[in-house]
Amino acid sequence: MNTELKLQALVDGELDAREVREVEALLAQDAQSAALMQELKWTKGALVGNDAELALPETREFFWSKIERTIAIEEKKAAATAPAERSWWLKLLYPATGLAAMVAVMFVVSGGRSTDGADSESVPEDVNAVSFRSESEQMSVVYVADENGNFSPVSEEVKNAPEADK
Repeated sequence: MNTELKLQALVDGELDAREVREVEALLAQDAQSAALMQELKWTKGALVGNDAELALPETREFFWSKIERTIAIEEKKAAATAPAERSWWLKLLYPATGLAAMVAVMFVVSGGRSTDGADSESVPEDVNAVSFRSESEQMSVVYVADENGNFSPVSEEVKNAPEADK
């Protein structure tokens, strides 16, 4: 191998241990080779980090192909994370559930009073009757008129009272 190439290979760190010893022995004997070696080290030091960056312009086709690839990747990600199409019956189930919840809330808010006759008595139309309910006292009073038109209490109902007080 040429001496100059060996010196350059030593500066670049491309020689094995045996070749490094041979080149160092040559440098110790030849002053011209030692001077060349020093010049190669200075040149390498000056070039390190000072290389001009060469930026090649992208062609129009390459630029648009990058955009197309990016869009394709994003579409695959979106398709992978998109929820499955819901069945038609699920689309009807959600509003029906909401309606049932609203009816239940209205029932609870109204106190759960029913009109099935458990809390009221039917009175014939020819009988005069007046009822009174006091929420604060939690009681109801029903007045029924006799033949003369005099009202008198017929029944009293007290809710949430102990059995002994009724």
